[in-house]
Amino acid sequence: MKDTRAHDEDGVIKPGAKLSGNDYVVVRLRDSDDPPGRILVVRNPTRCHHGYTICVECAESWELDHHVDYELTGGGRRLREALDIQPATGNAEPSEADSGEPGTDTADPSPVHP
Repeated sequence: MKDTRAHDEDGVIKPGAKLSGNDYVVVRLRDSDDPPGRILVVRNPTRCHHGYTICVECAESWELDHHVDYELTGGGRRLREALDIQPATGNAEPSEADSGEPGTDTADPSPVHP
């Protein structure tokens, strides 16, 4: 990311920057009643500096300590939509070797005769 008037090369927003609502999402600490105040630039995963900016890969980690106000900006709504469809693109089917429950083995249905 290059250094611009809005943010530095790591994606940290500069004080007084004028941003488009399509570029950022607003977050606030979960344990605080303070109004939203931290602004994160929404990036694609290959260009995200996880910890300074936010993307579909690191949004869940931001949500651990912060309330992410997706609905306040176009960038937030776009990120929320991407997060909502993300699990649908993965393989949700368990493999044949994995029943999904720990400690369960596939039993042979034929009776055992001595």
